[in-house]
Amino acid sequence: MGGAVTYLDSFLRRLPPAQSGDEFVIYLSPAIAGRQRGLGPNVRLVPVSMGRRSWWGKLWWQQVTLRQRLKRHGAEALLSLGNFAMLGCPVRQVLLVRNALYFSELYLRELLPRHSTAFRWEFALRRLLICRSVRSADVVMAPTRALVEELGAFVQAEPEKFLVNPYGAAPPAEACPEGAETGAAPDRAGDSALRLVYVSHYCEHKNLRTLLAAMPLLNRQGDFRLVTTADPGWEGAAWTVTHRGDQALARRPEVATSVKFVRAPTVGDVRELYRAADIFVFPSVCESFGHPMAEAMTNGLPIVAADTPVNHEVCGNAALYFRPFNPEDLAEKIQRLGADRAVREKLGAAGRRRAAAFFRWEDHVERILRACRPPRPATVPEEPELCARGLS
Repeated sequence: MGGAVTYLDSFLRRLPPAQSGDEFVIYLSPAIAGRQRGLGPNVRLVPVSMGRRSWWGKLWWQQVTLRQRLKRHGAEALLSLGNFAMLGCPVRQVLLVRNALYFSELYLRELLPRHSTAFRWEFALRRLLICRSVRSADVVMAPTRALVEELGAFVQAEPEKFLVNPYGAAPPAEACPEGAETGAAPDRAGDSALRLVYVSHYCEHKNLRTLLAAMPLLNRQGDFRLVTTADPGWEGAAWTVTHRGDQALARRPEVATSVKFVRAPTVGDVRELYRAADIFVFPSVCESFGHPMAEAMTNGLPIVAADTPVNHEVCGNAALYFRPFNPEDLAEKIQRLGADRAVREKLGAAGRRRAAAFFRWEDHVERILRACRPPRPATVPEEPELCARGLS
């Protein structure tokens, strides 16, 4: 879902060509494998249907089946992109930890206690396995320093094992790899409303409720419209403890008249949402990185984001920050931006510069490839007297 799909699509398109001498065997879901185009002959996709298996079935595949396939492929390195590593891996292993829920103090305090006992036990077991995975991997990647610090509260490992490797954000010109025309900016003649956009899949930690609750406050003294892909009515939202309350709030007349839920199935559709917006809002309180913030910056959008360490690390001075779970503070920050075009333009320009400087997919993939290669053995220069003795 969400950032994981964005990540994999971007990663695959930037693997080195066949001339590099590198070969890649990629295990991924059939749906994502079927939509990949233009990959090099040195990239082989192997569709694997694990999504419907029990977590025990997934564990067996990761720890036993994949181990056998590594030997069959003659693999030199294993890159694990989904939080869990192979324990006792026979080759060099690089692990990407990308789910911050298991280590977020805010999530553990505010949302996890509302789940069932069975959910909390399984949650704890998954976190234990991630911690074991961190100890087992040769290199542990995370997209932000903040996530590495949260990990450190649960698992002790050598600091040199960790690699902070920010994700990339494709510039607007790359938003439609099919070459589709994006057209002119939407015609806003006669429309004075300020357009807010929140791009995300729906989940309980995405904090949609705070944003919905802020909309009536905003519209007491202005005209604001929100378009979001974070739909609490999405069929995959049933496991969350927040979707019913968020659906009820979204149906209230004072909210429903200013909020539109949309589905954005393609990169081009998401690009259009950014182009039509004046302000990007990111209320999520638990992220490992937050792809949409980086995408919004490449599109020159000013950002209002929840005040969390990860959001600060990603956005820097390209955003205003509000207190999480506080709709009044969120409304005040949005109103401040809405009333000052100069500030919006200043934040948008700062975001473009920041994204260009720090969030490039090519840099991210290059760091991965370096991490996958075994370190060169250190060479100890011979002592001069030993060299002289050998020559005598």
